[in-house]
Amino acid sequence: MTVETRRAVEWTLERPGQLNRSVRTLPNPTAGEILVATRLGAVSPGTERTLLHGSAPAVTAASYPHQPGYLNVVEIIDAPDRTLVGERGVALLGHRDLALIPYHRFLRMPAEAPDESGLLGVLAADASHALDTAVVEKEEDCLVIGGGILGVLSTWELCLRTRGRIVLVERDPQRRGLLAGITWPGGTEITDAPGHHRFHNVFDCAGSATGFTLAQQSARAQGSIVLVSDGSHEPYVLAEDFFRRGLFLGKTDSHPDLRTFLGEYFTRGEDRGSLLDVAFRDEIRFADFPQAYLESLLAAPAERRGLLPRVVYPAAPGA
Repeated sequence: MTVETRRAVEWTLERPGQLNRSVRTLPNPTAGEILVATRLGAVSPGTERTLLHGSAPAVTAASYPHQPGYLNVVEIIDAPDRTLVGERGVALLGHRDLALIPYHRFLRMPAEAPDESGLLGVLAADASHALDTAVVEKEEDCLVIGGGILGVLSTWELCLRTRGRIVLVERDPQRRGLLAGITWPGGTEITDAPGHHRFHNVFDCAGSATGFTLAQQSARAQGSIVLVSDGSHEPYVLAEDFFRRGLFLGKTDSHPDLRTFLGEYFTRGEDRGSLLDVAFRDEIRFADFPQAYLESLLAAPAERRGLLPRVVYPAAPGA
């Protein structure tokens, strides 16, 4: 049998401030393996900026080299089982164009789902996990702090779970204007401050010390505060009356069962058209790394048109 080799390009942070390009030669996949090509990725400017600067709380200096990036939407371009070739799905690659992975690490997407829906589904899973942590009931009022992609998806998932009041706080007026373009699946208030109302559940998606202070001020007695995807959160301080008020503090990371969540997510019937539009208005090309990547990370918030820059990859040979 002829062994075909392909070159895979990957960008990693060797240390804070140093982005490195590496090239690997990949052989044909063997039994249980698949060769996948990335179609679409994403950049999280907030999280990846802290990784670039070496200030991410959950990633110490000893953790470098570090692979930034999200799960990617990929296509199988080679496999011993030829019936798999052409399937699209989600896999953890970081900023990499080709990879040889075990098939069980591939999460299949339905043929009719757009690539962007796969990226959104991965993040929606993390938002849903935060709601599970708080055990949101159908009539409870909920506050979301931070109008970034996780705040928006937490709000979206809340619309599907509760008939209570849902308020999304975002201090930036330009970002509030962007969020006004979303057609939510339920009643949602977008504002710059929560007012004097106290909420059953508060979801801190801002990742800042000031956001956490606001969360404590806005939670009612016996209420829940959840730090959504806690890994990049700034250091925070519990208020003096935190325990006296009987507040519950939860912290979440990635969804523990992404495969099951995505299976349900792709069969849900809500219209995500406006959400996809607002989320992915910015685009960079993998071929333009590292310059385009660094510009995306360091750009001022006012320069961004959407919530999450997507990374578009060139078509791989054989794709």
